[in-house]
Amino acid sequence: MKNLCWSTLLLCVFANAENNAVWREAGKNVTLKCSSAGCPRSIEGSDGMYLYHSQDQDHKQQKEVLYYHPYPGSTDKITPRTGYTGRIETKGSLSNHNITISNLTVNDSGFYSCVYINNVHVPCSTYTLFISGVVPCSTAAAEVSRVPVNEKSLPLVLIIIAACTVSTLVTVMLILLIVPRVKRWTSRRRRRTSVSQVSSDYVYEVMNGFRHAQKQSPPNP
Repeated sequence: MKNLCWSTLLLCVFANAENNAVWREAGKNVTLKCSSAGCPRSIEGSDGMYLYHSQDQDHKQQKEVLYYHPYPGSTDKITPRTGYTGRIETKGSLSNHNITISNLTVNDSGFYSCVYINNVHVPCSTYTLFISGVVPCSTAAAEVSRVPVNEKSLPLVLIIIAACTVSTLVTVMLILLIVPRVKRWTSRRRRRTSVSQVSSDYVYEVMNGFRHAQKQSPPNP
């Protein structure tokens, strides 16, 4: 069942190719890269950059992780928000910035997006972070239902579903065919070993009886 849940989440990720999927365990660290290379438009002259976190892909209830405010000619100001103070490490420039979040918890799972402020909000790099053992099947199904499947992603989803189905059927057929044969082969081998042992014991007893009879027979006059 757990593998089925993760397979469903994989379908969600593949259907929305713009998201970068990241898997981590609770207590570990994750590094997210906010880069202008992932922006749909130029961010030159941006006033700053936000890293947002939300539990739903529609980003209706997103919250700030940090705010990056550049100061020309002086040290840039990076302000982690509540819940991330002491857990955030940053490195790089505004247009190519690495953000490391440490001591991950189940509440850190969800969707992350780097948004640059350039007259308008420009969403750039996006990530989907999964913390091991926190996303149940019901949540996975809900996320899949929210993914906008277009004409390009639909064939890929169908191919993945078909491949998973065929793989499962082949595995079940192999189990049904191979397991009984292995059991029969093991049973035959045990019977042969038992028969061989009985035969050896019988020959040993016959030989001992023959030798004992020779010792007891009187010598010829």
